[in-house]
Amino acid sequence: MSISEQQGNEDRTSGHPAIALYAQVGAKLVGSGAWGPSMQGTVAISADGSTAVVGGSGDTKSTGAIWIFIKAGDSWVQQGPKLTGTYGSGAPELGTSVAISADGNTVIAGGSGDNGLVGAAWVFTRSNGVWTQQGGKLVGTDYTFSPMQGAAVGISSDGNTVAIGGNGDGGAVGAVWIFTRTAGIWSQSGSKLVGSGYSINANQGASLGLSGDGQTLVVGSVVQAAQDAPVWVFVNSGGWQQQGNNLTATGAVLDPHGQNTSLAISHDGNTFVLGENQDSDQTGATWIFSRAGGNWTQQGSKLVGTGASGKAGQGGAVGISSDGDTIVVGGDDDNSDVGAVWVFQNSSGTWLQCGEKLVGTGASGASIEGTSVGLSGDGRTILSGGPGDNDMTGATWVFAAQFIS
Repeated sequence: MSISEQQGNEDRTSGHPAIALYAQVGAKLVGSGAWGPSMQGTVAISADGSTAVVGGSGDTKSTGAIWIFIKAGDSWVQQGPKLTGTYGSGAPELGTSVAISADGNTVIAGGSGDNGLVGAAWVFTRSNGVWTQQGGKLVGTDYTFSPMQGAAVGISSDGNTVAIGGNGDGGAVGAVWIFTRTAGIWSQSGSKLVGSGYSINANQGASLGLSGDGQTLVVGSVVQAAQDAPVWVFVNSGGWQQQGNNLTATGAVLDPHGQNTSLAISHDGNTFVLGENQDSDQTGATWIFSRAGGNWTQQGSKLVGTGASGKAGQGGAVGISSDGDTIVVGGDDDNSDVGAVWVFQNSSGTWLQCGEKLVGTGASGASIEGTSVGLSGDGRTILSGGPGDNDMTGATWVFAAQFIS
């Protein structure tokens, strides 16, 4: 097996897609200025692979914060001080979730603990290398009980559309709110979104994925019994509407303790990856779904990475490349909570694992690597967040691709 010359993700010698192997880049990343067990480890990376955001919801007694890192040659360096949102109330836990625009200039950070579990999200923008908060915190209307808005967030490639999940809304029915930006001003777009066709509280919005074009939204769930965890798809066609019935994975082995879902979606919204970390007695697994003519179907069987140690919880976090042909899967329980990530690539319609599982070096204690993952648009750069590292300080590992024939 030899290293091949490649252009994009294609092997020039054969004309077939090149299968990638990944290697760690530099030491683990730990943001400066943290106070207390910051739990740094919720991650996202820009499509161009040059800017990363890391959330630490435990920072400063659960006020929370985010850190920005940029690629400088072959290294990653922190850009500016940690960012904390204004107008937070109580213990916001800012950094519970994060997402970043394609060019890396707009970041959204969720804080599900804000204002007694109402939750909120904050948007930050970059100009000439300096980050500032854009407007006030975002809180969707029509919520009931303790919605925990910001449990999950998503952002379009241009940074002008964001989705905010609140899985506690309506007594754990859950919901998602959409906001759009015009001339630097954010406003809610329509009413909250709640998927139909499910009879029990499913914690909708515990996970979500927003397509790069901002027109397709996938919404995940958490169920507390041995039942399928559904996914809902919404499309923006003159207003947001549910597309078809809710979707469930075939081949799942249900756990009596329930199922948690993670989601990521391609730029065009036609492919999404679904992770369920409780599958098959907490081994965990991942499924691929694709859309044609407005209809969604599962692609092949579930994916389970090799080399796992113990109950790995694969699928607790997932990421996908812009073209939908590369996915990264986190399993934070692997090897007694050390954690790991797996990479799969679509080769002529067949999904193949790319090399062995990835475990970052320099970890301290039960890092729970893979709690959150990020993947650049071209599939070449991976982030793996481990909020448990070094007594809950947390850390992030970067891996970069090499291509082989």
